[in-house]
Amino acid sequence: MSEDAKTNALFTTIKSFGEAWARGDTVALAELLSPTYTHNDATGAHLKRDAWFSYAAKRTGRGTQITFREVEIRVFGDIAVVTGFNDLSGGGVLNSKDSGDLSIAFTQVWRLQDGRWLREAFQATPVQNLTYE
Repeated sequence: MSEDAKTNALFTTIKSFGEAWARGDTVALAELLSPTYTHNDATGAHLKRDAWFSYAAKRTGRGTQITFREVEIRVFGDIAVVTGFNDLSGGGVLNSKDSGDLSIAFTQVWRLQDGRWLREAFQATPVQNLTYE
């Protein structure tokens, strides 16, 4: 697979993953997670695959919407590092009663295995409008 084909396939997979997370689609997520997955979320929690998957399963029925912006994908053979921003809205972002929106900067690590991309690691940092002097 060419580097362009890998990048295009990964971008499609990243968007599918984000949308599956937003709606709590555990069937889709199970197909896209590495067995050794680790996740550092916007609240500072560090979760291994099973704990993160349990959390994601509770998202079913929420109205969360996810958008991606400024996504940069760097592919190194069968490993990719992805950075960008997610804007999360529509309620239920942090918990089922949460009505606020959230923007995060993210770093994701993906691994190509048997012709498909698996998410290996994720790091989220909440974004605030800060002014430095």
